[in-house]
Amino acid sequence: VECLDELVGGVSGGTLATVFESIDRTVKDFQWDSLWKKDDSLDMYQRLPCGSESDNKIVPDLPSTISKCRNPSQRFASKWCGPFFMAPINMAVSGRSVALSQGTNQTVRYREALVAENMMDAFVAWWGTILFGTAAINPVLLPILKQFLPSPGEGPTQSVLNDGFLCISGYGIGENGNEVESVFYFPHDGGYKSTARMLVESSICLATDEDR
Repeated sequence: VECLDELVGGVSGGTLATVFESIDRTVKDFQWDSLWKKDDSLDMYQRLPCGSESDNKIVPDLPSTISKCRNPSQRFASKWCGPFFMAPINMAVSGRSVALSQGTNQTVRYREALVAENMMDAFVAWWGTILFGTAAINPVLLPILKQFLPSPGEGPTQSVLNDGFLCISGYGIGENGNEVESVFYFPHDGGYKSTARMLVESSICLATDEDR
């Protein structure tokens, strides 16, 4: 399975504060022996309602650098792809769906990448992510970085929310060679306005569709 993300949007100070807090906690709680010790505990994403472990697995195939899009669609023939910072989280969520799916011993290889129009745009986005991550874990650079970023309570303007978009193109190949494609398009900022709309719609469904 491959998901290609095309997006335009903004980021809020609250989201950045959460990212910085998560990074700080991860660095403080990091155990060096985890690099060589095998963790035999049950992954919560693999746990079935009965308490046992699912036989269905998701295998990461996330890009670590930039490259030309390998999707066979002509729309991506000249475009480039690079790592997407939300991909590991999205893969974990998808892995939960795989674990709960019907059938046994299914293995899904998951790939997700951020799409850029050309190599230079992909390179800038890739290195920008690396530099941001480096500054975020550096106690000297982080205070300087925060001076140029929105604070909690500050966020994208209404025009950014309205003009943003998110398009996720999915492409999958089954074990028998069957191919499927899908496209999810959100006409506004995917991280905030479209997410808020989906949360409200989901709440309405839960509150009104009692028969389901």
